[in-house]
Amino acid sequence: MNAISIVIICVVLFLIYIELAIGFGYYMFLLTSKKTPNADNVQKRLIKRYSIIAGMAFPVTFAILLANKAAERR
Repeated sequence: MNAISIVIICVVLFLIYIELAIGFGYYMFLLTSKKTPNADNVQKRLIKRYSIIAGMAFPVTFAILLANKAAERR
């Protein structure tokens, strides 16, 4: 029973990680696409690629966003 609960906890944590990664990637995509409304196809493809990368590394992205907000307040 103990091994099953560990597996279930690991699966739940992995699913939470995936959801947060998708959310942060989409958030970064929205921020970037809002700032560049006249982007051509190459720029749009790069924005999508970097948004996916930002989503996969969402703890780093989250830290950068927090640092940016803290710097704006000063």
